[in-house]
Amino acid sequence: MIKLGIVSVESTHVDAFCRIFNSDSSETEHLEGAVVAALCNQDNDPARVASLQKQWGIEIVVENPRDLLGIVDAALVCSRDGSLHYEQAAPFLETGMPVFIDKPMALTFDDATDIIDLALEHGAPLMSASGLRYAEELEAALEEVGDEEIVHADLIGPGELFFYGIHLSDVLNTVMGPGVESVSNLGEYQFDLISCSYADGRSATLQLLRDARPRHQGQLFTVEGSARFEIHAHSFYMRMMQHFLEMVETGEPPILYEDMLEAIAVLIAAERSQQQGGRAVRLAEIRPQRETLQPTIH
Repeated sequence: MIKLGIVSVESTHVDAFCRIFNSDSSETEHLEGAVVAALCNQDNDPARVASLQKQWGIEIVVENPRDLLGIVDAALVCSRDGSLHYEQAAPFLETGMPVFIDKPMALTFDDATDIIDLALEHGAPLMSASGLRYAEELEAALEEVGDEEIVHADLIGPGELFFYGIHLSDVLNTVMGPGVESVSNLGEYQFDLISCSYADGRSATLQLLRDARPRHQGQLFTVEGSARFEIHAHSFYMRMMQHFLEMVETGEPPILYEDMLEAIAVLIAAERSQQQGGRAVRLAEIRPQRETLQPTIH
């Protein structure tokens, strides 16, 4: 049985992950083979921790991520604040332990690069993703498109740029692949309206609405037609954790590190563009060299 440790418990994603691994096997979204064995309380909320312990039978609680070393086999870093993720993930990556970092992986490109460099240096399998890349509705839309090339994607969701925008930039990476060349953001305080251009002529728009709370949705366009999707189910948490468990067992990350970096770089470029009146910001400004960061882990 794989023993998992969760760092930071404020996010509701922690409830989903505990349910997936520690629920009764009769639950439809239960996964066998792993259990959340310990929590690291980085949020100073004893009542929250006590509730999770009681509901999911978790006995071990520590105050520092390093205290989980020797207790767990893999770690899930779940702080809502992406600026904390490097510090929280480092103890595990330095020992070669498999790590999942909840979205967003980081708030700066330097932090994101440092996290990946640390994983590569120590041969630690690393995964960071929005669960929406594994949504059934998105998968159905991609199946509807089939082998046709997607030439434009129009994606819509609620929230602000980094904490929620990562859902859209990660879905974009899923459906279009990497290769965004430039990003412009014509948004204002109430919304972001982001245009992404690819070197090969493809394009995408990402819309984030502050007050309206639309379900995450989109439309994928090919030369011949299009396919729409709107995400309602929450099975993507389980599907994401299935990929994480496979990574723990095989040592092979399910997402290329270049793709994880590009999802962050798109958001950083969008923020810079908005601050500069909608100027088209080339990703080369964010990441001067497109390194090959594909892991070689066995």
